[in-house]
Amino acid sequence: MDFRDFIDGLQLRHFSADEVLKQGSRTRDGVTNSLPPEHLWSGIVETLWIADMVRHQSGIPLIITSAYRSTSYNRAVGGASRSQHTVSNTALDLIPVDGGVGKLFDSLIRIRKAGGFKGGLGRYVDFIHLDTRGTNATW
Repeated sequence: MDFRDFIDGLQLRHFSADEVLKQGSRTRDGVTNSLPPEHLWSGIVETLWIADMVRHQSGIPLIITSAYRSTSYNRAVGGASRSQHTVSNTALDLIPVDGGVGKLFDSLIRIRKAGGFKGGLGRYVDFIHLDTRGTNATW
């Protein structure tokens, strides 16, 4: 099985394997990212399911702008040294197509408060960071 088959097997309603796989070929400052090593594949499952669920419930189309990051790519983008994108492959950065960052953030807060997941939520100007680290963190 390859990573594409793994992602396809999740049977997501609103995200294709291509959307996740293209993150592995992003380049910043001459550094090209990679796909996660196989031992980290399962880390992204819950995060993708939460993103898929919020997309379904809210009706807001979402664009994945970051998923797994290799250590060198994470440095190139200025990511935290212990980033959930790198260490455990449990993070996604999402842009709501309609620009409704606040609405998306509020929807994810409600899902988390209802017990839908434990993890990090970061609200930025034009995107949301979502991770399923197992403890709640908000910024």
